Amino acid sequence: MKRFSRWILTALLAVSVWQQVPAQAAENPYVETEEVFRYVMESHLSKPQAAKLVKGALESVSEQAKERKDLPLVVSAEDDTFGELVQRLAEWQKKGGFDAASMNTWAIDGMLSTLDDPHTVFFTADELRLFQSDVENQFVGFGFRLRMQNDHIIIREIVSGSPAAASVLKRGDQLLKVGDVSLVGKSFEESYAYLKGAEGTEAVLVVYRPSEKRELQVKLKRAMMTLPEAEGQLFDKGSVGYISLETFGSDGAVQMRDKLLEFARSQKQLTGLVLDLRDNGGGYLSTARDIASLFMEDGLLMYTTNRNGVEVETWVRNGRDIGIPVRILVNGGTASASELLSGALRDHGIAKLVGTKTYGKGSAQQVIPLSEGDALKLTLNEYFTPKHTVVNHIGLTPDLVVEDYGAQVVEALQSLNVRAWELSDEDGDTVINGIPFPTVEPLFKQGTGGLQVRAAILSHLLKDPAIGENEYVELAPYLKKHPALKVQSKGGFHFLTYTS
Repeated sequence: MKRFSRWILTALLAVSVWQQVPAQAAENPYVETEEVFRYVMESHLSKPQAAKLVKGALESVSEQAKERKDLPLVVSAEDDTFGELVQRLAEWQKKGGFDAASMNTWAIDGMLSTLDDPHTVFFTADELRLFQSDVENQFVGFGFRLRMQNDHIIIREIVSGSPAAASVLKRGDQLLKVGDVSLVGKSFEESYAYLKGAEGTEAVLVVYRPSEKRELQVKLKRAMMTLPEAEGQLFDKGSVGYISLETFGSDGAVQMRDKLLEFARSQKQLTGLVLDLRDNGGGYLSTARDIASLFMEDGLLMYTTNRNGVEVETWVRNGRDIGIPVRILVNGGTASASELLSGALRDHGIAKLVGTKTYGKGSAQQVIPLSEGDALKLTLNEYFTPKHTVVNHIGLTPDLVVEDYGAQVVEALQSLNVRAWELSDEDGDTVINGIPFPTVEPLFKQGTGGLQVRAAILSHLLKDPAIGENEYVELAPYLKKHPALKVQSKGGFHFLTYTS
């Protein structure tokens, strides 16, 4: 995966803000419960029944009361209107001595749980800020990305301009401790939890540097950072560009455009583009439309239908034909706006998809502010590709199905007629024609019979499916069988070269 240290929330496809007249909580302690009930009843894609929402709210409050105060609150089947819900909430709040904010949260969570829709979500004010930061690729942290390799937490990338970049930390350093807490033997999720903290707080990190065989102590202060949404470069040994899009935030289209202009200014005539949308959970509809306009002049982007089956077309206008073949890398983390863009570019014959089946989030949400500063992310529409392909709960099946993360890149380049190759390991990443990819398994391993190579990558490199998609194979027999396949060692790294 591209990102191993993200606060995960499925990003929304479309965002807008509904205006409303704020109500006074003093006059109505359950104002947010009422607002959520009304919005869901009037607009949710599934057309829910009021009785079902009321029952879900009351059951949720009853469960919380039992758990927190061992207070039995019986849910009556006769309570099936919103008025009866409010009456029961007031009665139970007085009986249990609960605060109104908790009652609202419990009731809202219960209502939303009946929708069978993980994308309709109630956000507290703090959760909303985190969600918006995630879409905009903003984080509080030290400024490095991590990976788990051979049971070690490894720094795989240091963010430019971050506190980590101003320190002595390097790629490949193994993270051993945060303060007095040892990370040895802990899972990635546990380790990440110890690294989190508020902006401006400090921690002493202990790392081990294998190249120098020593430990270092580094004091760092957490800072707010906005990471690039689009990053990329040209592959070596060819004229193919690579762009990795992290999210569809407000700067995604501009950064994508700038990367394409950077490629155009190079001395190489671009012959293809690899767009990496693996583990991209989506973002803003407007960004997806603007990015699509960098690939086609005019064309249908998608169809959307609301709860009444009314179909609306969304078009790209006054764009620019990219004029080169495109390969889009996708996987199970490719969702929402990523699927929208992938499906549209494929339907228009601009791109082929490489990787594994996508997530299957073919619905669109709006974020609606509530009176007390919280918000509701509400599913309003289902979308379809220009050829009416259903995405929701199904996902997109790639044109070229490839399981292995590194092999997906090789297959994409193969399909763009790349014939010269250099592959290596670098601090745990698999480097393919000059670009590092954070694969979980290394490219090379030492076996009892000599150097081994990742079978799936070699299989796609040599176009030999008999080699297999998993595990490792001894390299020596293939060096004999394919004279153009060569391996060299430089500075402790192995380099595999091949010309087909």
